[in-house]
Order: sequence, then structure tokens, then C-alpha cells
Amino acid sequence: MTVKELKQAIADLPDHMDVFMEEMETGFQFGLVNSAVVQEINFKEDPYGEILSREKVLVLKEV
Repeated sequence: MTVKELKQAIADLPDHMDVFMEEMETGFQFGLVNSAVVQEINFKEDPYGEILSREKVLVLKEV
């Protein structure tokens, strides 16, 4: 994804939206971002704990 493509993808999103990076699939330290999607995610203190909140965020994905 280029800077131009990223700007187009986020043009209509609110300025206060949080941005997250999905876990890298390739195992390399750096990877090319191939998509940027709005996703509703759960926030928990531990992976199997209760859901503390649920928010729409921007997720940058390698694949």
C-alpha cells in the first residue's frame, strides 16, 4: 500500500479513531501494509477474560 492509497482509505474516518497493526504473518520485522480496514474489536485484560469494551478502530494488515 502506498501513502496515496492509505490517505484515500482513511479520508472519511474521524480524526480520533485509534489505529492498530495486525500481527505480522510473515515473521519478518517489517512487512508491507496491504490493507486498511475499519474493524470492531474487543478489549480484554487477558486473552480469555471478559470483554471490557468494544470499539471500531482502523486496522492495518499485512495481508
